[in-house]
Amino acid sequence: MTSEALGSDLRGGWLRCLFQGNNPAGLFPGLAVFIGLFVINLFLQIILTFVFLLVLFGPELDNERYLMKAAICGLFPAGVAMFFIARRFARWRGGDAESVLNLRRPEFGRYGWPLVMGGFVIAMYAVVIAMVTLFNIDLAQYTPGPDGQSPETGSTGEVKEAMFDIANEPLLFLLALPGVAIGAPLAEEAIFRGQIFTALARTRLGFSGTSVLTSLAWSLMHYSEPWLSIALIFVMGLIFGWMLYRFGSLWVTIVCHGAWNLGFALIVYTALQP
Repeated sequence: MTSEALGSDLRGGWLRCLFQGNNPAGLFPGLAVFIGLFVINLFLQIILTFVFLLVLFGPELDNERYLMKAAICGLFPAGVAMFFIARRFARWRGGDAESVLNLRRPEFGRYGWPLVMGGFVIAMYAVVIAMVTLFNIDLAQYTPGPDGQSPETGSTGEVKEAMFDIANEPLLFLLALPGVAIGAPLAEEAIFRGQIFTALARTRLGFSGTSVLTSLAWSLMHYSEPWLSIALIFVMGLIFGWMLYRFGSLWVTIVCHGAWNLGFALIVYTALQP
């Protein structure tokens, strides 16, 4: 396989640094933007959840499963809106959105993207296998029933159970899929590995400390999920931090994040088909 087929960004080894992010606003404005984006994202999700709830299910305000399914369907418009809002905030104090959010286009050849995405998925499955083996985990305890019902050991996570439920309705699944594969990655990567990441990386925390801190914040945002899911999200955040260091592009983490979510959704849907 020639280097041209892989692309110039894949040359130079594992530790090559292509990160060139710069946030002229500084640390404390960066923290303010992070908090602002988080609050705006929460507000958008609440509004869109009720919009989709009314359109799809009627005023079932006391039905938690309907609320969660409506929330998943609302992820796509919320995520797209959040991405453009993050770009706007990145211009604060003369910042350049491409530099603040690390939106450089990665130089990958025709085999570059498949190699990066495939390598990421393999790495994550290796983490899953290692954790299952090390802690002697029974994955049945973390797998919802065919209608999204919790196993006897307790909830496997509201989002996961809602996705199993959604997978039984093909049209609803198609409506929810863009939110899972595109909306959520756009919003979460812009919030946790966008402006705040660039600001923190230029402090004494450095890149390693920033990766740990932002990964911890991202994983704790999923506090309602089981501990195994939270741990996996934390490790995924560390891998994304390295990818941002290595390739200097938020697009790489967005695409890999989306590929992981899409793969999970399709596995669930395929498994539940007769």
